Amino acid sequence: MPSIFDYTDYRRFLQDYYTWAKQNKRGFSHRSFLSNAGMSGPTYLKRVMEGLHDLTKTSTQKFAKALELSHTEGEYFESLVGFNQAKTPGEKDQHFSRLMALRPARSQTTLERTQYDYYQNWYNIAIREMLAFLPYKNNSAEFSRRLTPQVPPGKVKKAVELLQSLGLLTQTPEGLRASKALLKTDPNMESLFLPRFHQSMAKLGVEALERFHKTERYFSGTTISISPEVYEVVVEKIRAIRRDILEHVQADASPDRVYHLNMQLFPLTSGPRKRGRKKKK
Repeated sequence: MPSIFDYTDYRRFLQDYYTWAKQNKRGFSHRSFLSNAGMSGPTYLKRVMEGLHDLTKTSTQKFAKALELSHTEGEYFESLVGFNQAKTPGEKDQHFSRLMALRPARSQTTLERTQYDYYQNWYNIAIREMLAFLPYKNNSAEFSRRLTPQVPPGKVKKAVELLQSLGLLTQTPEGLRASKALLKTDPNMESLFLPRFHQSMAKLGVEALERFHKTERYFSGTTISISPEVYEVVVEKIRAIRRDILEHVQADASPDRVYHLNMQLFPLTSGPRKRGRKKKK
């Protein structure tokens, strides 16, 4: 039987469990699973696995029973459902902390916690970019002075240690530098990490209006009324501009400063109500 602790997506766990049970449990079916859960509806498990239905607290507990999970495994399953179905970064934070507390100590858990720490503080990303043009050789104070806003040298040192643990740095004769390694994260983890990252960068963007002279920062905005179809066109144009900018950045032979580029497009009004929303059971 697959271990629930190896998953960050409860629907994926249910899919793998179903495959395992069909091969290892005589007479197992969607109907028998729901019967063991004290539920009816032969297609309900299938619809949950496919993302057509969410689980409520009651149905989550019934699923845990049918899955024959231990007490700790059941707690993990409930937190995993909460994590996957959370609507806000705050809710995801809460469930993520619970998941990490319940998981047995293993390398994957450590990696996800480390990735969480990486996105928690904006300066981790900034220091990684600085290492492209400024090698690190016990010069935390220099990094501290150049970061805006300044970060204590002790936090700079911890950030470098974090980057090393993620395999994002390489040792050179001049000192540590940023490697070309990519940080690979589970899509479910990104749904927790990235909103926090964008929030912190948006906050720095607001502060930059007063922190920097207008010759050092660029702000522009346009309020528009558009249809869903034009929204998709605008998003694709933004993506194209971002790709073009990155090509110029990669060709820059002498960078000496780290910038963060925010591209934001978000609604100021609600759209028409959509029909056919998912039902909970």
